[in-house]
Amino acid sequence: MRKLFIVMLACIILFPSLAEAAEWYEKIKLKGDFRFRHEMIQKEEKEDRSRWRLRFRLGIDATVTESWSVSSRLATGSDDPVSTNQSLGGGFYTKDFRLDRAYVDFHPVSVKGLNIIAGKMGVPFWKVEKTELIWDGDLSPGGIALKYKNKPSDAVDIFLAAGSFYVRERKEDKDAILYGGQAGIKIKTGDNIKLAVGAGYYDYENVKDYPGPFLSADFFGNSYYDLDGTDVFLYDYNIAELLGEFVLKMEKLTVIVYGNYVNNTDPDTLNTGYLVGGTVKHGKDKGNFKLYGNYRNVEKDAVIGIFTDSDFIGGGTDGKGFEFGASYGIAKKVDLALTYFLSKIGEDEVDYKRLQVDLKMKF
Repeated sequence: MRKLFIVMLACIILFPSLAEAAEWYEKIKLKGDFRFRHEMIQKEEKEDRSRWRLRFRLGIDATVTESWSVSSRLATGSDDPVSTNQSLGGGFYTKDFRLDRAYVDFHPVSVKGLNIIAGKMGVPFWKVEKTELIWDGDLSPGGIALKYKNKPSDAVDIFLAAGSFYVRERKEDKDAILYGGQAGIKIKTGDNIKLAVGAGYYDYENVKDYPGPFLSADFFGNSYYDLDGTDVFLYDYNIAELLGEFVLKMEKLTVIVYGNYVNNTDPDTLNTGYLVGGTVKHGKDKGNFKLYGNYRNVEKDAVIGIFTDSDFIGGGTDGKGFEFGASYGIAKKVDLALTYFLSKIGEDEVDYKRLQVDLKMKF
């Protein structure tokens, strides 16, 4: 009887703690992905390069209340804002694992479709088929953003996004800040056809006549000049954007045609960029496949060079060419993918080719 009493007393004391632990556990969600890559790069008048690379990302989402949540993500990489890759080699040295994202998300129950996000986050603006004309897929800007979605009817979705992002602090001068906004509409015709169009405007303050925002002496294709012995940006970057996509769902295939156009309103020349392409895909899990191709032309001062696609032409602006890709689901949440870039850089049209073979998995 005494032993039974002790067991019952222990249960009374421990049960609330166990219940609280279970409640805490239910509020936390772990997710992540891993990518193993072999990459070959050929650039005219340069030695061919072959390397093995990996990327590992681990995310944690926590529900605080019905209206508040916190998210974070750790990732391989370095201080490069547009790459979370790590190259193998170097005598088996250890790899960096850093804070890639950390932000709070306020989504009030009383205003459905509204999210106010503060911290270091993913790019809050819509990108057609995840293309990277303005923003590289690994970019995680820091600041505050507002996103809003509204569905006035079953066939129409309206979306808005705006944000202010802290690009670079300067102790003895004005800070570089990015202000941006985007609006769009998605229209559904029946069960098989969708059309989405949008427009955006992104204004960089305190960039013209200042050094580069990442590596002060590197402008990643953008125009610059010497100001009292220091290289600085020649132009401001006030970027207007138009983008859209058409989606046709058939019995077994989905076909997507998309386009993106940008114009930097400060310089008079070499200030535009565009991307047009198409995708055909089938399924989501094992046996899924995807084929795509696009062509882009990014003039010298169309966008900020450091933040655009880091794979196309090796990163930066002042290039044009094709991107082709294919992927196949070899198991649930495990894909084998191939990407090939065939492009030219600068006025001299230097040949640049890049082949990537990826094994990707999510968990």
